Amino acid sequence: MKKSQKIVIVGAGPVGNYLGQLLKHFGFDPLILEEHPEVGKPVSCAGIVGKDVFSDTLLAPSKATILNTIDGAKVSFNGSAFLLKRPQVAYIIDRSAFDKELSKGLKIEFNTRFLSVEKSGPGYRLKTTNGDYYADILIGADGPNSKVRKLLDFSHNIKLYKGLQYRVRWEVADRDRVEVSYIKPFSLFTWLIPEANGIVRIGTICDKPLAELEKFMKERNITGEIVEKNAGPIPIGTCQLVKDNAALVGDAACQIKPITSGGIFYGMKSAEILANCIKEEKLAEYEKNWNTEFGQEIKLCLLARNILENMSDDGLKKVFEYVKDNTSVIEKVGDFENHSSIFWSLAANPRTYSTIGNVIYEVIKKPQILFRLFRKK
Repeated sequence: MKKSQKIVIVGAGPVGNYLGQLLKHFGFDPLILEEHPEVGKPVSCAGIVGKDVFSDTLLAPSKATILNTIDGAKVSFNGSAFLLKRPQVAYIIDRSAFDKELSKGLKIEFNTRFLSVEKSGPGYRLKTTNGDYYADILIGADGPNSKVRKLLDFSHNIKLYKGLQYRVRWEVADRDRVEVSYIKPFSLFTWLIPEANGIVRIGTICDKPLAELEKFMKERNITGEIVEKNAGPIPIGTCQLVKDNAALVGDAACQIKPITSGGIFYGMKSAEILANCIKEEKLAEYEKNWNTEFGQEIKLCLLARNILENMSDDGLKKVFEYVKDNTSVIEKVGDFENHSSIFWSLAANPRTYSTIGNVIYEVIKKPQILFRLFRKK
């Protein structure tokens, strides 16, 4: 046995590091195991976060990693488009630097790949490429393909989507605005994000990401040099969060916004819930407390995503046009982190009834949608 630790976190991504900082803040001395030789690489994220990441977290990250401020978005689908204007709605961050900032002062063992785990007394015996460890509490913060989740057999209903992003040398006229081009509203899409330094991030979440990016760049005549390529899976769904003295957090726990696939803010807030449960010696309450905070939001957005993913193109066009006609409502009540606020505001408007009728008709017309809904339930 190489080392015995009270708490071992597998994965030194932003959520694993933030959890480490929280536990350190509460007086613990967690050990983080990281398979890569350094924090922050490889990058597998678009790097756009809401302002709440810096204003609504217990330990606010440094703003030194912010590259650009976003004041709105151009949203398009099937030749139709609209603009959303929200001053300082989001920030573009240097993800590698962001992760490194969160890792400062933490005890991290690099080049240490987690291989296997077995229950040993109240804790766990971990086998890694850097020897064996014993943990009283084991935390899986090891991403979408979490080995902790798999080896400890956490129950889940997760679908992995393909994500790919290029960083391209290219100037854009509107440096304070992102572009979102939907392949299927409001789940599969391609984006253009300006870093405001002569670099844009062009990425996609879809079934054929390479072909989609090439098509997107060709349509917009983007011919700049590709300076970096990032890729990774995006987990969408639900997952068991705690089992005995082990827990999952971040992408490993599928703590992802179902509509935009963003995970940094939800992961950080989930880490706060988990850290507080550990501090109070009530780890078993982690899942209940998390569901109180995020459960309804996730369930509603998953329901909407499932219906929209299975609708016909004609039905999706009607939904998109309705959203387009109500941009003022979205600008007024829309929340970057809580999308259900938009659903409820639109649903409360009598003008939405015909659109809701079209959605209900699509569901009735396609029994497989109902089957999938009941199966997920």
